[in-house]
Amino acid sequence: MTALNERQKALEEKYFLDFERAIRVRDRRNRILARWAAQVIGRSDVSGYVEEVITAGQTDPGDDDVLLKVLGDLRAANVAADKAMLQEKMRALLYVAAEQLEAEE
Repeated sequence: MTALNERQKALEEKYFLDFERAIRVRDRRNRILARWAAQVIGRSDVSGYVEEVITAGQTDPGDDDVLLKVLGDLRAANVAADKAMLQEKMRALLYVAAEQLEAEE
């Protein structure tokens, strides 16, 4: 194998590992967000709510489905929330999720 092929293979492996890690971080973030939202809205079935949020997040790529699900639930529970506030919460929890996964590895 030439040096160029070896470099290309190493870059491909790094890309796939980074992509897999990003998916794990996003999934962890969504679970943390769902637990937080369940507490805020007073849901007693936290694990059930987490599954609802995870299912919502699997509909389309990106964060919009999760954001809209949680935002709708917060508003339905008369919790003052808006899209910008929830996006900021999601950003903050992304770092928390990444730190948790890094600590576990």
